Amino acid sequence: MSRKLRNVAFAAGLAASGCASVPESDVSKMRFIEAAGVTTHVETWGVGDPVFLIHGASSHIGTWEPTIVPLLRDEFLVAAYDRPGMGHTPDRPPGSDTLALQAKVAAETIETLGLKKPIVVAHSWGGAVALRLALDRPDLVSGLVLIAPVAYEWPGGVDWYNYWSANPLSGWLFNNLVAQPFAGASVKSGMIGAFAPSIPPDGWLEAAQVSLAARPEALRATGEDLVAAKREVTAQQARYPEIRIPVAIMTGDSDRVVSPTIHSMTLARTLPNARIDVLAGVGHLPQEASPERFRKLLDWVRSAK
Repeated sequence: MSRKLRNVAFAAGLAASGCASVPESDVSKMRFIEAAGVTTHVETWGVGDPVFLIHGASSHIGTWEPTIVPLLRDEFLVAAYDRPGMGHTPDRPPGSDTLALQAKVAAETIETLGLKKPIVVAHSWGGAVALRLALDRPDLVSGLVLIAPVAYEWPGGVDWYNYWSANPLSGWLFNNLVAQPFAGASVKSGMIGAFAPSIPPDGWLEAAQVSLAARPEALRATGEDLVAAKREVTAQQARYPEIRIPVAIMTGDSDRVVSPTIHSMTLARTLPNARIDVLAGVGHLPQEASPERFRKLLDWVRSAK
């Protein structure tokens, strides 16, 4: 039984026995919905104004659970989903490497959950998805909080193994056999590198269940997303001035994964209603380095929308 299921079962058992009461906001509600033809794993916490979370590449809902969900669940209705092929979302239909389909899945998830113009919080490659969502369905979104987002074309490509993972001929062999002896250690090492120059807090990697990103299906999904990433952001980057809603951007000046100058700082200058917070000496997960500054940005979007 997964950690999340154990938590839900434990809470339900306590409530049934009358031995203790568990705040509703502390218990996640897990289910699967259909969104753009994708059987999508979603979770929700709390009540209040809606906040919708979009994770990045080599990631899933668990990225949000150590810090962001506890920070928000007592005041907001927090909803998150696993993007196609990631986490516990099993489906990865053709076209999932396009931002058009990724944004459509996000849009239909918002609609199916009945979220009324949520603030969308997105990390890394999820930032590109959130930008496309705001471009294609501005009626669904009241504001964005983008954390170390991918937004623009960049020099170079992506790591070689992503091409192997995404290859329609060799991908199954690579993801299921060749990569598996090393995938768990590689994913863990990559997440540690994302925190650099800091280190992950004790227990963070386990709480975030980063090992889920090492499954063959997740390797394939990540490879396809990243191989297509430059093509996809290049196709949409000229449209960013169309986004009129408030957009807060959080980035670390020492991010070794996504360049803060190419992406976050350029985006802040381009968008008509943006605010940026650059954290000194911080890597690719600035929300973990300073949840308080993340919350200030969210509150600004909330007040400015």
